[in-house]
Amino acid sequence: MLRAILLVMGGTLASRVLGLVRQAVFNAFYPDALKDAFNVAYRVPNLLRELLAEGAVQNALIPLLKALPPEEAKAFARRFAAFLLGVNLLVLGLGYLLAPWVAGLLVAEGSHLKAPEAFQEVVYLTRLLLPFLLGISMAALFSALLQAEERFLPYALGPVAFNLVAIGLMALFPGDPTALGLSVSLGGLVQALVQLPFLRGFRLEWRWHRAFLPALLRMGPFAFTTSLRQFLNLVLTHILTRYPPAAVTGFYNAEVVFQMVLGLFATSPAIALFPRMSALKGEALGRFLRGPLERLALVLALLGGLLTGLAPFVVVLLFGLFGPLTPENRAYSAEVLAALGLAVLPWGVNTLFLRGLYALGKVREAVTASALVFLLNTLGYWLLRDAGLFLLNLSTALAGWVGLFLYLRLLAGEGVELGFLPGFLARAFLAGLSAAVPGLVLGDLFVPTTPLKALGPLALGGALGLLLFAASGWVLRLPFRALLARGPADGSKGV
Repeated sequence: MLRAILLVMGGTLASRVLGLVRQAVFNAFYPDALKDAFNVAYRVPNLLRELLAEGAVQNALIPLLKALPPEEAKAFARRFAAFLLGVNLLVLGLGYLLAPWVAGLLVAEGSHLKAPEAFQEVVYLTRLLLPFLLGISMAALFSALLQAEERFLPYALGPVAFNLVAIGLMALFPGDPTALGLSVSLGGLVQALVQLPFLRGFRLEWRWHRAFLPALLRMGPFAFTTSLRQFLNLVLTHILTRYPPAAVTGFYNAEVVFQMVLGLFATSPAIALFPRMSALKGEALGRFLRGPLERLALVLALLGGLLTGLAPFVVVLLFGLFGPLTPENRAYSAEVLAALGLAVLPWGVNTLFLRGLYALGKVREAVTASALVFLLNTLGYWLLRDAGLFLLNLSTALAGWVGLFLYLRLLAGEGVELGFLPGFLARAFLAGLSAAVPGLVLGDLFVPTTPLKALGPLALGGALGLLLFAASGWVLRLPFRALLARGPADGSKGV
């Protein structure tokens, strides 16, 4: 089990780091207008990505595959793969035909992307990116088949292969929109192909299987929450296109950093703790979660505060590695990242809460709560659509806090008492805000334009932020000893 956890975390780390490199190459080698067009077009395959890939497929298929006899599981895998391929091909055909209409929904009236030449580029990139959905969907299926056999190495290799292909094509053909679109589509296909050799004797079989219906029913709840999340992305993309050039790219730059932090410091620990959580109920689960929640909250509060304060320096250091960012790209990316830094703590803690509800078998409750959070976030985006990028993205933090208290209430209803947590999180959040202060001051004194110029203020602001966080935590009586304690995952009893 430890080896599996290390493989998952190692694959996540490698994928996130290469994702940052890919985003840096993307920012350096393409003009802002093309980057905006690409980011809008990329939303289209992502609309169905989680319905036909990743969470929905993996969460639905792995339990089914584990429950079926080995030979029947193999037959089901062959037939479901053929079924999924057929659905993807149908979606690709429809997507190609409807690309202008879908692009029209995403691009707001009056946007710079509504100009005829720019809009045609969005449509062209949309059609070029559609095969990515096929690749990533089959990659998710292959990954589910291998994970059901507890083989995790191919799962770790897939995203790494995707990023390497994408980076290579973008670097070889800078400024070329065709190469840019193909970099993602071919990357998705390669992510599937690198896993194929590990599936011994795998082939497609075009026949029905009795487990199809249970699989599709299991996919239903995940498809529902995914639909809402993608609706949120539709609304957000439409709103972002109302802003000047580089605003769309600035948002997605910031989102890459935000998702990297959550992936490493929230999702990976939640995956590692999930098997133990699944064996506990009520008060026992509450006792088990206390230690991880304290450690998780302290780390996330510090990282969120540092991201908020040091956003301009982080953006230039990560995304200016291969060439200078335009002033607009730099400013918009930093503005969004500063707002998303305030969302790190609630959304990271919510990741563990959702795993807790899934461990208790409360899938319907978890799905309903997630749906409410996504809808609230969407409403916030719409109400703040003209308020500027910082306030617009502050709605993500506010939705995260509302969701946190909603998940707490659901867990309490199952006997998982975490009454200490609201006060603890409030103190941790205040300490995190103090960690942002040095970076905010340095941001007024220095305007970083190159990674070298960003490195010094980033290191100084990070060190001073850490000291202020420690001092504030001491005043607020935060239990820093929790960071050094042995936690439940390594065999202790919890608190």
